[in-house]
Amino acid sequence: MEIAYFAFDQHIPSTHAGFVHTISISRALMDKGCRVMLYALPGEGGVLNPFLWNDACNGVPIQYVRFTVSFRPLVKILYPLNIISHKKALRTLQAHKPDLIHERFHTPNPYGVKLANEMGIKRVLEVNSLYIEDGAYTGRKAEIARHDRAVQFEHASAIITQTETLKKMIGGLTDRPIFVVPNGVDTAKFTPEIDSNELKSRLGIKDEIVITFLGSFRKWHGVHQIPEIAKRFGSDVKFLLIGSGELFEEIKGLKTDNMILLGSIANHDEIPKYLALSDILIAPFDHEYFKTHGFWWNPVKLFEYASSGKPVVSYDFEEVRKIVSGGGLLAEPGNIDDFVGKLKYLVDNESEREKIGKEGRRIALEGYDWSERAKEVIDVYKHVL
Repeated sequence: MEIAYFAFDQHIPSTHAGFVHTISISRALMDKGCRVMLYALPGEGGVLNPFLWNDACNGVPIQYVRFTVSFRPLVKILYPLNIISHKKALRTLQAHKPDLIHERFHTPNPYGVKLANEMGIKRVLEVNSLYIEDGAYTGRKAEIARHDRAVQFEHASAIITQTETLKKMIGGLTDRPIFVVPNGVDTAKFTPEIDSNELKSRLGIKDEIVITFLGSFRKWHGVHQIPEIAKRFGSDVKFLLIGSGELFEEIKGLKTDNMILLGSIANHDEIPKYLALSDILIAPFDHEYFKTHGFWWNPVKLFEYASSGKPVVSYDFEEVRKIVSGGGLLAEPGNIDDFVGKLKYLVDNESEREKIGKEGRRIALEGYDWSERAKEVIDVYKHVL
């Protein structure tokens, strides 16, 4: 099966979870016998390189495009590249003659529908965010995005999404068939068997318990809670924070002596080492952010946490509970005292950390690997074709 995978909003490579999902499922589809051509943005350093139009990442061939799929004023300078991107993408599609287009939804984005119509190819739309309901756009921008979304949904043969909660939300906007395929993890890469002694030494970590946060420094990830959480522990516990984003400087200003801020790790292949050296992994998602529509995300990091064989502490949202299952402890949403209490329980009980971590690893091995997700995606393709 020949698949054109449109990910016009994703820089390949990058440090974001969207990159991890895109490249991982593309690679897994290829391992299952599909031929995949990925259409995406170059890594951020290569966007303005006029000679960079083809490459590969993790063995996945890439046709780079520079479609303007953003309301940000600065992207206006890239408008002329829409014409070049369209011509190059269309030429590649005509050469490869894909059976199906799999497109990662982003709005505003008229280009995927246009290319699909020009080629007369069915299109599966992968919807991981609705953009308007989560507050990404407001006012006039929301009106434009809402219209564009309706067009994209109308021209989709099927929709893939990551959670049952998001499926219900999408179901109120379209009559297209909707299939749930959650995120996944490379269980061979994210493993507790990694030797992290050299990395521990480099970070100045000796016998302390290491509690690690991995993710974007944005409000919904709850990273702003960590300085308050860290204050309630002594120097025998280290909080390791990996990531960057709009709240980074604020968190840096609130940093306690037992916090280590690493910033983003450019090479995703290095992330497993940091999770392997950890004793506990945390995801303090912000309760206030999800009051209107509930927690409908499917964070890649929770699958990576589970596969790393370390206990997870998060809040008890339904979609989080489905992923973490017996591989962690879940506090009452919004109750930071409960969150801290569960952390302290694990800090004081090594045998519980080991038992819960092993259960998370078992769950990941049984059903979270990207190879399993690829099978589910291929079933959707077969349904559409």
